[in-house]
Amino acid sequence: MADKSPSTYFFVFIPFSLLQPDRVQNNNVDNNNQTQLEVADKAADRISKLNEIDTANVIVTNRNAYVAVVLKNGENGEVTDPLKKKISDQVKATDKDIRNVYVSSDPDFVNRMEDYGNRINEDATRNGLFEDFTETVRRVFPNNR
Repeated sequence: MADKSPSTYFFVFIPFSLLQPDRVQNNNVDNNNQTQLEVADKAADRISKLNEIDTANVIVTNRNAYVAVVLKNGENGEVTDPLKKKISDQVKATDKDIRNVYVSSDPDFVNRMEDYGNRINEDATRNGLFEDFTETVRRVFPNNR
């Protein structure tokens, strides 16, 4: 006799822009095939040791690293390309699978990244965290889709 127990199906929306170029998901996908966000404390620690940086928060998903930095001496303004390269090198030194590193010192982005990191560390990843994160990243890095 066939088992008549109900089946459970999970459907996960992953924006096309977050798929990898070869359309293969990486280790940032959990057993339910849901994209995960991971806090990269080791990378953040390395970045914070740079002379120009006061603090850093790093979140990784789909082989991309998103870095929020506070510059030393309360300097405002854009992160220079040479500094972005130094930051990228630090991130990639901690995780060889990272393909892209996106860096911003925008105060709103810094605050949001700290909040996302806290929510991830508290395992409070439900309630739209991934969607909020994705929308923030699209707003801060509109040309990197």
